[in-house]
Amino acid sequence: MKVNATANDISFTDISRKGIKTILVPTDFSETSDIALQIAIDLAKQQNAKIHLLHVLRFRRSGNEIEIMERQRSKFPEAKSVEIALEVRQGRTHNEILNTQTEKNADLIVIARHGKKGLLHTFFSSVTEQIKKKATCSVLVIGV
Repeated sequence: MKVNATANDISFTDISRKGIKTILVPTDFSETSDIALQIAIDLAKQQNAKIHLLHVLRFRRSGNEIEIMERQRSKFPEAKSVEIALEVRQGRTHNEILNTQTEKNADLIVIARHGKKGLLHTFFSSVTEQIKKKATCSVLVIGV
């Protein structure tokens, strides 16, 4: 799988000066989200940062989201050396990501872009674009 990474217009120079303390990683449990989490783990280890792993539900919870997030985290043995907080929220995906970024004072968002087609592509691209436009921190977009 070829992975592309792009950053928004906010300069990485800003975060390199002050360092990265908190990385927000929204997840939908996809393979691309796994790659985003792996990159965030690598960055967190280098920067001694913590990760906030977030899953947003549009509708009500099924009840096992935290368990699924724990399984996702366990795919990466090196994650044991990084503090990773898990959170599930309900609401509009881009709003909840942005709210979490503000509340947790995230220095960086590492988000997956999807290679989906049709309506799914439109939905996921829309979320990523909203995050890139409205985030007040740097955004690293991981895509296939």
